[in-house]
Amino acid sequence: MQYNFRPTKTHYIIFLTVIIIFVLILILSNYNFGDDKKIVWGATFSKIQCDHLDLDWKLVYWKIVNEMPFKILRIPIYWNDIEKNRDEFDFSDYNWMFNLAREKGIEIVPVLGRRTPRWPECHTPTFYSQMSAAEIKNKILNLITLEIEQFKNYDNIKKWQIDNEPFLDVFGNCPKADTNLIQEEISLAKKIDKRPILVTESGELSSWIKGAKLADILGVSMYRETWNKNWGWFQYPLPPAYYYFKGKIVQWLTGIKKIINTELQAEPWAINSDLASMSLSDQRYSLDIAELKSNIQFAKRSGQDEIYLWGVEWWWWLGQKYGQWNFWEYFKTQK
Repeated sequence: MQYNFRPTKTHYIIFLTVIIIFVLILILSNYNFGDDKKIVWGATFSKIQCDHLDLDWKLVYWKIVNEMPFKILRIPIYWNDIEKNRDEFDFSDYNWMFNLAREKGIEIVPVLGRRTPRWPECHTPTFYSQMSAAEIKNKILNLITLEIEQFKNYDNIKKWQIDNEPFLDVFGNCPKADTNLIQEEISLAKKIDKRPILVTESGELSSWIKGAKLADILGVSMYRETWNKNWGWFQYPLPPAYYYFKGKIVQWLTGIKKIINTELQAEPWAINSDLASMSLSDQRYSLDIAELKSNIQFAKRSGQDEIYLWGVEWWWWLGQKYGQWNFWEYFKTQK
């Protein structure tokens, strides 16, 4: 079969645009697109990650709230944690966390729904594992309704996050992304409460377009050192300019007004998704204090004015298990 492809004017424009963007990224690869004074720093806190690392999650959370300079805490609400028995919901642990943060003037970003941060990403109660897609959909919508109704009176909640990286099918033990379901979740949330909706995307493995079309605020992750069973350790060869220009293009294409960094790598990438079983040397190879500081400077230069660090539980674990408090102490001194 013979193909007679003739490029049109549109093809030439797209090609030239890609070339121009690529050249700009190369030229401005180390340019500082951010303003340090305007950056609001936050962190993600995971109750189940504390369990995975055999930590007292209440102690770790109390220490974060009282010792760290974070203005925002993103907190996943784990479905299988609040519904341990069918149709019996217990939000008391999360109320305790939200109340403590409110006392300290810290904003909370609750992550709602089935897919929430930390492996295996989807945290469906085991007693729902055999349900049909239609049945589980109703359970998810009911879950989001109960979560928002439970927490909507907290004035330190400024936005709701619906699911976590919902379109990243290559990561996590989750069903394939259902755009219609995600749209329904967002519409439901907006009917119950008028606060903005945050949707997150992988900074490196996504175009950001799907999330940006649905969100009021787009959150993107930023990872520089990862591990894969097929080729081992891998470092993304991306400069800060990549995130800056990608964000500008996505804003132009979708109209999204705000893009933030919801997950800046500040812990090692877990081999086989199991950080607790990694050797200390492997953890140090993936991320040491010098690389952490480099990641922070990298994020500052990428242009987002809201940045949430990922790995605060691990900093405490390093101190408790190995007596190495340098990560924890470093952040305590930051303003």
